[in-house]
Amino acid sequence: MKLLGVETSSLFFSVAVVGGSNLLSYRQADSQGLSSLMLTDMIQEALKEAGWDLAGLDGFAISIGPGSFTGLRIGVMTVKTLAWALKKPVLPVSSLEVIANNLSDSGRPVVPFLDAKKGAVYMACFAPGEKGSLQRTGPDALRKPEEVLQRFEEPAILVGDGLKRYAELVNSMAPAGVERAEPSLWVPRADVLCRLAARRWPEGLVDDPHRLVPQYLYSQESDIIGK
Repeated sequence: MKLLGVETSSLFFSVAVVGGSNLLSYRQADSQGLSSLMLTDMIQEALKEAGWDLAGLDGFAISIGPGSFTGLRIGVMTVKTLAWALKKPVLPVSSLEVIANNLSDSGRPVVPFLDAKKGAVYMACFAPGEKGSLQRTGPDALRKPEEVLQRFEEPAILVGDGLKRYAELVNSMAPAGVERAEPSLWVPRADVLCRLAARRWPEGLVDDPHRLVPQYLYSQESDIIGK
C-alpha cells in the first residue's frame, strides 16, 4: 500500500508518504502564508525523498476537519484535484480522530478539545480499543467548553489548543482524573493520518474525489452557540 497523506486543518501543514507500515518521508511547515502551490511543493519534496511519483501511489489520505477554514480548503482542493487527475481513490479522516490518535497508546479515553472560536470547541470522544487503537464513541461536534467539561464520568485525556484558550475554565471545571496532553500532541500529523487510513483501506472506506468536501461543523453553529 503506497499512500500520501495531507493534513492542513491546524496551524501546521504536514505531508507524509508511507509504504505499508513504513514512514518513508515527512514534511511539516507553519501554515501561515502557505498556499496551494506551496503545499504542492511539499508533496513533491516528500515523494522525491520516498523515491516515488504521484502516478505510483495507490491513493491519498486527507484530513477533512474540523479546523482551519482556509487550511482545509487548500488541503482538500489540492488532494481532490490530484486524485481526480490521476484517477486515484481518497480516504477522508476526521482531524479530531487524527489528533486523538497522537495518544492511541495511552490506554485511556481521549477527548480532542479544539478552539473553534466564538466561545466553542470542536470535540469528539474515543475509547481505548485493541492493540493500541482508539474506537470512536461519539460524533465530531461543536460544543461550549463548559458543556464538554461537565460530561466526564471517568478519567480521560484532553488534547488540543482549547486547553490553552480555555485554560482557566479547564482548571476550574475539569474533574479529578482528567489529564491535559502535552502541547506537542495538540497538532494533527500526516503520518498519523496515513496510519489510520492504511488500517481502513482494506475495508473499502475510500471515497470518490468528486464527493470530497471539508467538514466544518458550522452548519450546526446556530443550534449550539449561544445556548
